[in-house]
Amino acid sequence: MRKTLEGLWNEYLAEKCAVMDTEEERVLAKEALKKHKIANDLLTKEQSDAIEAYIDTLCEMQESFVKKAFFKGCRFATAFLIEFSEKA
Repeated sequence: MRKTLEGLWNEYLAEKCAVMDTEEERVLAKEALKKHKIANDLLTKEQSDAIEAYIDTLCEMQESFVKKAFFKGCRFATAFLIEFSEKA
Protein backbone atom coordinates (compact mmCIF):
# COMPACT_ATOMS: atom_id res chain seq x y z
CA MET A 1 0.00 0.00 0.00
CA ARG A 2 2.92 2.35 0.74
CA LYS A 3 4.01 2.18 -2.91
CA THR A 4 0.50 3.03 -4.09
CA LEU A 5 0.26 6.00 -1.72
CA GLU A 6 3.72 7.20 -2.80
CA GLY A 7 2.60 7.06 -6.42
CA LEU A 8 -0.61 8.90 -5.69
CA TRP A 9 1.29 11.56 -3.72
CA ASN A 10 4.10 12.03 -6.24
CA GLU A 11 2.19 11.77 -9.48
CA TYR A 12 -1.06 13.52 -8.68
CA LEU A 13 -1.69 15.20 -5.35
CA ALA A 14 1.61 17.01 -4.87
CA GLU A 15 1.17 18.63 -8.29
CA LYS A 16 -2.52 19.44 -7.84
CA CYS A 17 -2.20 20.71 -4.26
CA ALA A 18 0.82 22.90 -5.01
CA VAL A 19 -1.16 25.07 -7.44
CA MET A 20 -2.23 28.45 -6.09
CA ASP A 21 -5.86 28.68 -7.10
CA THR A 22 -7.47 30.88 -4.48
CA GLU A 23 -7.26 34.59 -3.91
CA GLU A 24 -6.14 33.97 -0.32
CA GLU A 25 -3.17 31.91 -1.54
CA ARG A 26 -2.19 34.58 -4.07
CA VAL A 27 -2.37 37.31 -1.41
CA LEU A 28 -0.25 35.23 0.97
CA ALA A 29 2.32 34.56 -1.76
CA LYS A 30 2.58 38.27 -2.59
CA GLU A 31 2.94 39.12 1.10
CA ALA A 32 5.66 36.49 1.50
CA LEU A 33 7.56 37.95 -1.49
CA LYS A 34 7.35 41.45 -0.02
CA LYS A 35 8.64 40.29 3.34
CA HIS A 36 11.38 38.25 1.69
CA LYS A 37 12.60 41.34 -0.19
CA ILE A 38 12.55 43.47 2.98
CA ALA A 39 14.53 40.84 4.88
CA ASN A 40 17.06 40.42 2.07
CA ASP A 41 17.61 44.17 1.92
CA LEU A 42 18.49 44.17 5.63
CA LEU A 43 20.82 41.17 5.59
CA THR A 44 24.35 40.55 4.36
CA LYS A 45 24.85 37.88 1.70
CA GLU A 46 26.08 35.44 4.36
CA GLN A 47 23.08 36.12 6.61
CA SER A 48 20.68 35.84 3.69
CA ASP A 49 22.18 32.50 2.65
CA ALA A 50 21.84 31.19 6.21
CA ILE A 51 18.19 32.28 6.39
CA GLU A 52 17.46 30.71 2.98
CA ALA A 53 18.99 27.41 4.13
CA TYR A 54 16.87 27.61 7.31
CA ILE A 55 13.72 28.29 5.29
CA ASP A 56 14.49 25.41 2.92
CA THR A 57 14.83 23.06 5.89
CA LEU A 58 11.53 24.28 7.37
CA CYS A 59 9.80 23.74 4.01
CA GLU A 60 11.20 20.20 3.75
CA MET A 61 10.04 19.48 7.29
CA GLN A 62 6.55 20.83 6.54
CA GLU A 63 6.37 18.78 3.34
CA SER A 64 7.29 15.67 5.31
CA PHE A 65 4.55 16.36 7.88
CA VAL A 66 1.93 17.03 5.20
CA LYS A 67 2.85 13.85 3.35
CA LYS A 68 2.70 11.83 6.57
CA ALA A 69 -0.71 13.33 7.40
CA PHE A 70 -1.94 12.45 3.90
CA PHE A 71 -0.78 8.83 4.27
CA LYS A 72 -2.31 8.50 7.74
CA GLY A 73 -5.56 10.01 6.45
CA CYS A 74 -5.70 7.50 3.60
CA ARG A 75 -5.05 4.63 5.99
CA PHE A 76 -7.73 5.87 8.37
CA ALA A 77 -10.26 6.33 5.56
CA THR A 78 -9.54 2.85 4.24
CA ALA A 79 -9.86 1.24 7.68
CA PHE A 80 -13.05 3.21 8.34
CA LEU A 81 -14.61 2.15 5.05
CA ILE A 82 -13.69 -1.49 5.58
CA GLU A 83 -15.10 -1.46 9.11
CA PHE A 84 -18.24 0.38 7.94
CA SER A 85 -18.83 -2.06 5.06
CA GLU A 86 -18.44 -5.06 7.39
CA LYS A 87 -21.18 -3.69 9.67
CA ALA A 88 -23.54 -2.90 6.82
